Amino acid sequence: MGSYNYYKVLGCFNRKFKISETGPPPDVSNAFSLYTEKGSHMTGDQLGRFMVDYQGEKECTINDAEQIIQEVVNRRHHLTKYTKNAHSFELEDFFYYLFQDDLNAPIKSQVHHDMNAPLQHYFIYTGHNSYLTGNQLSSDCSEIPIIRALERGVRGIELDLWPNSAKDNVHVLHGRTLTTPVPLLTCLRSIRDHAFIKSPYPVMITLEDHLTPDLQAKVAEAVIQVFGEMLYYPRSECLEEFPSPEELKHRIILSTKPPKEYLESKHHRDIESASPAKKDSVEGDILGKEPSEVKTEGHEANYKNDTDQDDKDGGTSNYQASEQGAPHYKRLTAINAGKANSELKHELIPEELKHQTVHATKSPREDPDLKHAREKENATMARKDAVERDVLVKDTPEIIVKEREADERSDTDQDDEDNDTSNNQSSQKGAPQYKRLIAIRAGKAKHGVKLALTDEVIKFNRLSLDEHALEKAATNHGKDLVRFTQRNILRVFPKGTRVTSSNFKPMIGWMHGAQMVAFNMQGYGKSLWIMHGMFRSNGGCGYVRKPSFLMERGPYNELFDPKVTLPVKKTLRVRVYLGDGWRMDFSHTHFDAFSPPDFYTKLYIIGVPADAAKSKTRIIEDDWGPIWGEEFKFPLTVPELALLRIEVREYDMSDKDDFGGQTCLPVSELRPGIRAVPLYDKKGEKLKSVRLLMQFRFI
Repeated sequence: MGSYNYYKVLGCFNRKFKISETGPPPDVSNAFSLYTEKGSHMTGDQLGRFMVDYQGEKECTINDAEQIIQEVVNRRHHLTKYTKNAHSFELEDFFYYLFQDDLNAPIKSQVHHDMNAPLQHYFIYTGHNSYLTGNQLSSDCSEIPIIRALERGVRGIELDLWPNSAKDNVHVLHGRTLTTPVPLLTCLRSIRDHAFIKSPYPVMITLEDHLTPDLQAKVAEAVIQVFGEMLYYPRSECLEEFPSPEELKHRIILSTKPPKEYLESKHHRDIESASPAKKDSVEGDILGKEPSEVKTEGHEANYKNDTDQDDKDGGTSNYQASEQGAPHYKRLTAINAGKANSELKHELIPEELKHQTVHATKSPREDPDLKHAREKENATMARKDAVERDVLVKDTPEIIVKEREADERSDTDQDDEDNDTSNNQSSQKGAPQYKRLIAIRAGKAKHGVKLALTDEVIKFNRLSLDEHALEKAATNHGKDLVRFTQRNILRVFPKGTRVTSSNFKPMIGWMHGAQMVAFNMQGYGKSLWIMHGMFRSNGGCGYVRKPSFLMERGPYNELFDPKVTLPVKKTLRVRVYLGDGWRMDFSHTHFDAFSPPDFYTKLYIIGVPADAAKSKTRIIEDDWGPIWGEEFKFPLTVPELALLRIEVREYDMSDKDDFGGQTCLPVSELRPGIRAVPLYDKKGEKLKSVRLLMQFRFI
């Protein structure tokens, strides 16, 4: 006698629906019959042949197959495992095995890419404003999002550094917003304790610095004390090339702008300020012009000539570094893209810093006009502090949103993020030690995007631009972007107007070679699902080796152009057999109050424009265990960049279709054969029981 689901109709009538048990589809039964030669049991030798021939697992041995049989018998027959034959499968055991995602996953769970190439050869799992728990304007700052990101495999963490209200210590917060701060030390310790739980490969901390020199010195001291020998930087300021992820295992590296660029950019901006001409938005924004390019005092904003604090890497403070003010801080960034002796050896903390006390110097005297402006701003910010911290984004004062938009526009007009100051001479004296501590250096495009991307003489480490600037650069200088990323690191971040912490489409960055596509990890949605999918590659370690065509020229010295339609390289054939697990993870009225759900599956190819495609199965009505048995074909011109996005929906005639789970898988890593595909919720958390049985083939 079968089981039934009961649903109330009009409060008094019951509708009864039989629960059908999910059984093996015909392809599974046929494979079992083929490899057992129509027998009733499958031995280890027979399972091994199935794994090699049908599943394409050439490395599988008879011993591996026998271990699988033993594991399945232990799980399914734990009460009778001592009396049951533990050396063979029955058909139900075989089907059970194929439908277990931990035993028969669609992609490999181990690191298998070559990890010995320089850093610019990899896509790097990167977060944006990593400390925010919610929206960009009024959410709390906390170490919890940082911990969650690291445990997911994120390797790029961004921290915005601001003085506290007393200006004697450092907080992490999103400047000029209503976000609540978190102490810097709390964030650093969380990074130290969780950096290498998921992955042993290096964690890059991007600092947006809005500090005075004495507070920079405190940051340097804190970083050295917290990370100790985990902290990496080279002995010399210049390296011939970036180190590899393998060389940097279990290391923390920092990224910000060095003081030399600070001094040069101030001089350049002073000259430019005499001219009314404004630079093109991409040219001003393209190289590291992130929100720290603003005149500030603590958290207060100078709304004249301010810049976007939302997405700036490597901002420096409104004071220049003095000779004694920040000797450590500069040395904490480690990698330069310039030329040097290739035999230079790397070091961790320099001997001269291990026992050195950090001395802070008094900041230069403030200009009276600046002081008056600051006091006026203090009063303004005090009034703003009275606003409730939990204000919803839709209720956020319009002036703040406009300020964020103005920040983004002003990024394009200024060449650097530093502010007016005195005592340039002492700052320059303090620069050498400070500079030696810099790891990944952010540069700037003083003379425009085209020159920055094409001039072979210019030495960069990292270039930063927002999504809008990327789109313009991809349209006008697409091949130059690809060329640039063959030697340097490109970071792309969400535009400042994404106050709800939403994200952009990341593929445009990846197909132009951008290594660090920085995302709001709390900005749940399709774009973030795609990000999760890309970094399921290579065992989820946070580093994915870029396809060779992004790092090399073609046979005719050509560069990869994602807009050019190439011949089809291979065709992905996907068969969606069935799904199960919803009735275990959801209440029986979750999808429909009056009947079981009506599920269907949608398939998308995310990749270069020529490969983009979508399909869907038919709707299976009133069934918790839908059986589709449908096949789809996707021709691919650039399979190395393609992602297969899968989403299950529950059809609703009168409302928006309900969400039933999703996943995204890198096509280049799909294991051929019949596979169990686990599904995830909207936040990217794995659903306990929900999964699909699918088959993947390449033809």
